[in-house]
Amino acid sequence: MTIPSIGGNGDNLNKIQINPIANDIQNSLEQAPVQTSTEAPASQVAQPSQQAEEEYSIEQFKKDYVKLLEEKVMPVLLGFEGERKKRLKWAVTAAIVFGIAAVCVFLFVDGRGSGDLFWGCIAAAFGIWYWIKKSFEKKVKKLIMPTLMHAVPGFYWQETPPVKPEEIESCMIIPFAKKCSKKFDDCFIGTYRDVKVAISECEYELGSGNNAKTILEGVVIKFSMNKNFDGVTVIRPKKPGYRDKYDDLKRAKMSEVKLEDPEFDKKYVVYSTDQIESRYLLTTAFMERFKQIETAFSSKFAYASFYGNSVFIAPHTGCDLFNLCSLVKPIGNREQFETLFNEFASILALVDHFKLDKKLGL
Repeated sequence: MTIPSIGGNGDNLNKIQINPIANDIQNSLEQAPVQTSTEAPASQVAQPSQQAEEEYSIEQFKKDYVKLLEEKVMPVLLGFEGERKKRLKWAVTAAIVFGIAAVCVFLFVDGRGSGDLFWGCIAAAFGIWYWIKKSFEKKVKKLIMPTLMHAVPGFYWQETPPVKPEEIESCMIIPFAKKCSKKFDDCFIGTYRDVKVAISECEYELGSGNNAKTILEGVVIKFSMNKNFDGVTVIRPKKPGYRDKYDDLKRAKMSEVKLEDPEFDKKYVVYSTDQIESRYLLTTAFMERFKQIETAFSSKFAYASFYGNSVFIAPHTGCDLFNLCSLVKPIGNREQFETLFNEFASILALVDHFKLDKKLGL
């Protein structure tokens, strides 16, 4: 993913090439001990150094990220190459077995249920590959992600979602959230430019089987603000692949907000409990920035909510973000770390992009 020019410190940031450390990389990074816990210590997250908040930028993140990758992560990864090859053999063997089973069902099994059995074998072939890959990825990430997160002072990777399902339901950012099945993957929490940021990678799916609809596959990002909103304002896409009639918003006594941006109006609908505040928040500049989220995350659509003292933004990417440890590529393949950097930097860039470090400044 390439970060587009979106202003702030990420303005000149493009897809990086991760090569051996260049001579001009600064040596300012503190060599803190590797954190082994998957939970962020609350005191550390809440009180990052003021100097780091004021001076840190995405460009500095890039330099520190490359330095940590080369010096601390790659030496650890090389020890897992043998296990990667072993797991690849397991995955290929299992896929072949279930593939043969599916062919046998197709050729020799008749009657009711044969179709379900055939597709069940196909699903099992993909499912076991996915499980073997994700279990390997989880094992490796526990070792390397805490180290990589040292590239952003005060940021931590963890397995439990800091933007919890109850909070996602309360801010009403995602329709049908209570009825959806939920999966959470990589999560981060920290502070960037004096803004507290919480990131939950998640998948929300409504229904099951052939009737299942993916409501969100991406991330829900929470930016804590320096003020409370008087009302609740929600932005949702108009045609994200399901029939959202905004009944939940209407039941919450929200009314539709009419904005003076025809292009925005074609793609998004806005509901709010406070018409005056919503117009203050949804300025022309904000709407332009919000439309660019799709470019920044290569997403099909995005959601947003202003609730309590936080801004929630949820781009739908339709893919697994922060993805590492491919079974079919060498464990030290640097392309995966380029993608990881750009995905995470896209999130940090939203602070600059929306100018959330200012007095609301939207």
